Amino acid sequence: MIKTAVCGVGRTGSEVLRAILDSEQFQLTAAFCSPGSEKTGRDVGDLLNRNNTGIIIREITQIEQTLGETLTDVVIDFSNPATTRALLRACKKNRAAAVLCTTGYTEAEQLWMNEFVRHNKSGVVFAPNVTLGVNVLLAALRLVARALPSFDYHITETHHSKKYDIPSGTAKKLAAAIEEELPEGAEVPISAIRAGGYVGLHTVMLASDYERLSLTHESFSRRAFVEGALVAAEFIAGKIGWYNMEDVLGMHVAPQTAADAV
Repeated sequence: MIKTAVCGVGRTGSEVLRAILDSEQFQLTAAFCSPGSEKTGRDVGDLLNRNNTGIIIREITQIEQTLGETLTDVVIDFSNPATTRALLRACKKNRAAAVLCTTGYTEAEQLWMNEFVRHNKSGVVFAPNVTLGVNVLLAALRLVARALPSFDYHITETHHSKKYDIPSGTAKKLAAAIEEELPEGAEVPISAIRAGGYVGLHTVMLASDYERLSLTHESFSRRAFVEGALVAAEFIAGKIGWYNMEDVLGMHVAPQTAADAV
């Protein structure tokens, strides 16, 4: 079994806990919350309205010691960028891999994480959107943009009213994938909507003067994030290196070269 800890026990993190407890492939070893959280000290079972599990939710400040005590293989992170450095340092010390599903990182934070993982020979799947469908969409968009470079592109993303990062990490990643295939200097605009209880809706519209094409992905249950996170955890267990979900799914589209274009 893959010994797995969860960092971040909010709405999505709680669903991950539930799935791991019900799994025959994963074993829950620990759960972590933010410093000062009211969830500190609660049994995971109590949080999920189940029987006690014996696993007590600890503050992220205790992660280094806890990973060592539990011999954890993988940490799944649905917390916030402020905890990531402590998480990665703890994983390095205890030879645990990580699946980073948190969003809202700055470019500087992403660069630090990438360099830290490579320098310390750690194992990480970086997945701001861990859903399987979005990552298949990313691969498809690379091919679409390569085939239709003269079209105009626009992304619209809709999330629940409490999501703080605007635009979403997923929308920015979709835009970056398209821009890599378009002529140099091209930029894909993003419109963001925050309303109600939307889990996640991303639409890429492209149009010429004569036709329009739209590609849409919608997550209507947080279970989509859970399934993707578990697939990523299985992939990264025991590995070294910096990966994304396209690596996990084997969906990388090779970049086009000048020779290919001839």
